[in-house]
Amino acid sequence: MKYKVFGIGMAALMLVCVLAASILEYGDDNARVHQHLSARQPSDGCNCDGSGLCTHLPLVIIDTGGKTVPGELTKVRDIFDQTIYTTAEDGSSAIQAEISVVDNQDRNNHPSDTPVVTTLSQFRIRGNSSRSFDKKSYLMEFVDENGENCDISVMGMGAHHEWVLNGPFLDKSLLRNYMWSNIAGEIMEYAPNVRFCEVILDGEYQGLYLIVESITDGEDCRLDLSITAQNKKVTGYLLRIDRPREAELALPRNIDSYLERSGQIRQDISIRYPGQTNLSQELADQIELDFAEFEKALYSYDYNDSSYGYRNWIDVDNFVDYYLINELSANLDAGNYSTYLYKSLGGKYKLCVWDFNNACDNYQETETSPYGFLVYDRSLYFMLFKDERFVERVIDRYQQLRKSYLSEEYLIGYIDQTVAYLGDAAERNFEVWGYTFQDETLLSPSERHISSYDLAVEQLKAYIRQRGDWIDRTINVLRQYSHPSRNKAYEY
Repeated sequence: MKYKVFGIGMAALMLVCVLAASILEYGDDNARVHQHLSARQPSDGCNCDGSGLCTHLPLVIIDTGGKTVPGELTKVRDIFDQTIYTTAEDGSSAIQAEISVVDNQDRNNHPSDTPVVTTLSQFRIRGNSSRSFDKKSYLMEFVDENGENCDISVMGMGAHHEWVLNGPFLDKSLLRNYMWSNIAGEIMEYAPNVRFCEVILDGEYQGLYLIVESITDGEDCRLDLSITAQNKKVTGYLLRIDRPREAELALPRNIDSYLERSGQIRQDISIRYPGQTNLSQELADQIELDFAEFEKALYSYDYNDSSYGYRNWIDVDNFVDYYLINELSANLDAGNYSTYLYKSLGGKYKLCVWDFNNACDNYQETETSPYGFLVYDRSLYFMLFKDERFVERVIDRYQQLRKSYLSEEYLIGYIDQTVAYLGDAAERNFEVWGYTFQDETLLSPSERHISSYDLAVEQLKAYIRQRGDWIDRTINVLRQYSHPSRNKAYEY
């Protein structure tokens, strides 16, 4: 297969880059850390005297200096009917805040404890529909006093400058993103690291959050997209598939994809790495051409050809695992929105999981039945499921994973263990946000209303049992999508 290497450098560097990329494989030093198994438990090192907040979870303390945090969704739209977000007083999309992390290793954490990390940060609200929730999620971009990116290790995760504070609001179990991200991290080469924490914003307790490693390149992060060879930085790239111009503020650049041009789906593909500062027009054009070549292979009559088809462009095992995790969890966004696609130097396209807030029948606007396949016809899978070899790999891999990380026993046990680990942190969270248990409008129809934390956990368990049982009985039905009688137009 002919590979393309992107970045600044001479053609003579290409072989060096490909060889260097071949050693950038994940190893034992990147073994998945499950916080609920490895961190201190609620009863360990307890030194609470009842005088204030005392928690076994790390604390993230944010001081904005009294400034309003920008990025909130407004009801106003521009002349093109695009969503408008609030901005800072100077019109910028973020404010500067001070971030402190209290994470004692041998005792509980208190707001008055000496932080292990203190840094300046560009800070704003993030998300899509979640921007309208009372409990906000935030983006933190750590910077030094000169405003330059500052890579810092947080809660045992690799040093990085960009972090997400995800606030479970619609997900009353508090578990979906933590559980599925970690399980994906056991099955796939890369999934973002996550840790539970509690957040204080300008002196006000905000409840339970997940701090999440954003998906981008970084020397100490597990997603290695760039290297330096002979004093030249050369790089792969990261794309995000999402709703048109709604994913984030100031997206670097959109790619005009085949699906957009054909009108099959309303989505944008944006270049997320390299970032806007380092993304030259020449490099952006190269990335777009490379992606166009992949689409040509995927959506052509030769889609399953060994010389010209999709296998020359994608890591098939990665696509299979991504499919199974999102199909079992019934993640409605997967493959269409909040979807990350990356290509390392000399490598093939791989997918990375992100955002399980809508998984396991937690989509706000409609019920997600545990019965029926959901992801097989998404934009990146529509053609793959026409190939009998791909379908057979999906079925074989599912049956293998149902004996380990995707088994009912493992998943239910994971939930119980995590609930026990959260302990009274979950109770504190709902002392702030518990009023939503009375709001029957959060999930539609109202019969899906979750009225307590315990019921939320039981709903998640019940859905996983029903979903797994149905797929166990019907996984072989996937063969219908690749049968020649169904795909005559795609056969010679």
